[in-house]
Amino acid sequence: MRFILLIFALVASSLAVAESGKTLRCVTTHYPPYTIFDEQKNTFTGSDIDLINYLNQSLGLNIKVIHLPWARVKKEMTLNYYDCYFSLATNTLREKHLEFTQHPTHVTKFGLFALDKSTLNNKDFSSTRIAMLRGVALPNEIADKYNILPKNIMHTLSTSDSFKLLEKKRVDFIITNYQAGLWFAKNSVGIHARQFHESSLPVYIAFKPGVVDINLIDKQIKQYYEQ
Repeated sequence: MRFILLIFALVASSLAVAESGKTLRCVTTHYPPYTIFDEQKNTFTGSDIDLINYLNQSLGLNIKVIHLPWARVKKEMTLNYYDCYFSLATNTLREKHLEFTQHPTHVTKFGLFALDKSTLNNKDFSSTRIAMLRGVALPNEIADKYNILPKNIMHTLSTSDSFKLLEKKRVDFIITNYQAGLWFAKNSVGIHARQFHESSLPVYIAFKPGVVDINLIDKQIKQYYEQ
């Protein structure tokens, strides 16, 4: 009898996560080292992908990962066409349309990248040109401390575009996720970096409301990082 109840509980739990047999279409973008998209092979690797694969296996899900450019991801969040998105920071607008996990996939720390190493420790950036990915907000703790003005920020469609601007000396600095920036800069010569410690930004998996039992997803994310 106990065995039958256990089987019933497992089946019920699986069905509570997502409709049985349904494919969940989850959108992400190329953002190494967390999500690395190989365009030629149409494959994904990275630490966030490892977590998604774990959720697939542990909960019996069928998650299909779809790559979109970041600008497109931002537009799709409010349209309810896809089932989930990763990894996203929370804000009021996104929370109106999506249900976020409580446990983050990873925590972002910002970094500063420059061609001139001696400028990385500047305290005042009010007269400099800075490239940042469009749609990523600069934390007030960093903007205020280093006197970074909105008018001096050039917004780009991709982190790769930001580094192209730096290499062409059209900007003086890039501010982006520190780990992602190191990945993009690894094949470049003469790009230097430092990490900002004034702020950190957790990012999450966000689901279309009603698609999954978010509590079960959270339990598995917590278990994954406690292994």
